Amino acid sequence: MMDDLWIRAQQLLENRYFVDYTRSFDRRPLIKLVNELNGLRMLLIHWSTLVRIQRIPHSDKNLTVDTFEEISKYGAERCEIFMVNHQWLRPRLHSNEFHPDSIDNEKAKVINEFTKWRRTWVNTKHAFIPEIFYWIDFCCINQNDLTSAIPLLPLWVACCERFLRIETPDYSERTWCRLEPLLSYVFQFADHHTIIHLDFKYSSTDFQHGKEIQTLILNPMEGKTTDQSDLAKIQPIIDFAKKSQKKVDFGVTTIKCFQL
Repeated sequence: MMDDLWIRAQQLLENRYFVDYTRSFDRRPLIKLVNELNGLRMLLIHWSTLVRIQRIPHSDKNLTVDTFEEISKYGAERCEIFMVNHQWLRPRLHSNEFHPDSIDNEKAKVINEFTKWRRTWVNTKHAFIPEIFYWIDFCCINQNDLTSAIPLLPLWVACCERFLRIETPDYSERTWCRLEPLLSYVFQFADHHTIIHLDFKYSSTDFQHGKEIQTLILNPMEGKTTDQSDLAKIQPIIDFAKKSQKKVDFGVTTIKCFQL
């Protein structure tokens, strides 16, 4: 069954209609095609939920929303979907202790600061306040059924309109932190990533406009992972990404980033 899902996911990524849809800000046609694979449905967490609870919730808390339904509810022109790319601060060493954030919820706090910044920036530039949704692995993937999610990861990256990188000291050395930017480069609509650090603060009096930089795409297979079995799972994804229309040369190809 899982091999069949891999095959169907790869066929969809190669589908001409799917590739054409990635050029539009309206991600619903992409999401509809992914949901029709009959795997896990794509879920997101709304910015207001993170503000209300002030933490990144586990998937079993059921605080996520259905991606297609929520975009249709607000209208695609008002929605922004950010994939959050980050290093887990308390990795999966013990099943009852792992968590992507610190005990003090630093990451949740900085995402909320980014939300304030982004909504202000879009309102200033485009005269509307967006509804922001985040794809965060810990809450948007069933943590009790990770195997079923892996084949869909490239598709979910493609369905996200934008990409938020939260860089911590060991970020660029981690396998998964390398994999998701690679997938974003190959499949996403947005032509840049946004980078923040845990000390980022929104200020209405000293508004940050950020600066454009270029960052390298690094080989995920040469990164560090807590679970070595992850490498076997992601090798097929890397192989597929390297065969895509966008050519990738690890350590040479760069991504345009907007650093705050």
